[in-house]
Amino acid sequence: MHLCDESIDLWTIPLNDIGDRFQDHVQSLSADERQRAARFRNSKDGRRFTLARGSLRSILSQYLGTPANTIQLSYGAHGKPRLAETHQSPLKFNLSHSGDYALCALTKKHSIGIDIEKIRNDDPDYYLRLATRFFSRKEFEAINVAPGHDRTLFFFTCWTRKEAYLKRHGLGLRLPLSGFTVNVDPAESSRLIETPWRPEDLMTTRLQDLPAPRGYQTALAVASPQLKNLRHYTSS
Repeated sequence: MHLCDESIDLWTIPLNDIGDRFQDHVQSLSADERQRAARFRNSKDGRRFTLARGSLRSILSQYLGTPANTIQLSYGAHGKPRLAETHQSPLKFNLSHSGDYALCALTKKHSIGIDIEKIRNDDPDYYLRLATRFFSRKEFEAINVAPGHDRTLFFFTCWTRKEAYLKRHGLGLRLPLSGFTVNVDPAESSRLIETPWRPEDLMTTRLQDLPAPRGYQTALAVASPQLKNLRHYTSS
């Protein structure tokens, strides 16, 4: 597959219909990935990890023109995967999975982060307590004034936007979630509001919510002020 410099390809990967693909994905994994899959206490989670990583390799192989089991990955200081230098490719990607779905984003020119979360309908006050503990003051206040039945969606909107931003930088949770602020209303276009640690990101990083499977929330962060060409695919 061909990817233009300014394009971003988004892949939705169902993880609940494994079927005959599972063994093919097992065979495509590296030894390290197989060991990681085996360490999951819940076998279903291990199978989902295998399918997500195997699907990632299958997708990458379409862009690189090389078999999935020969793709080599390396990892940043905080664990963000990337293509090993041996591939000599500008292709950048990010993967996220939750519940029965994974999302993969690919681009050639800009660093990128993506997040998907399954919305769990617990007591909205539970998410308010989490917001108090982890989010910035402005984010907490915005969630707190939302109607009770909206607080859960506001929370997951905030969470996915923040996670996507952290993953764009490859930081995991090394930067506290309270260390920057995003808007939390799902009816508003997503955006960074405050980033004291990197003020330039207010001008150079774009956040965007993505179409999500029912019961999920998703967000994308990319090191570009504009998103010119988003292409959507579903992995089979």
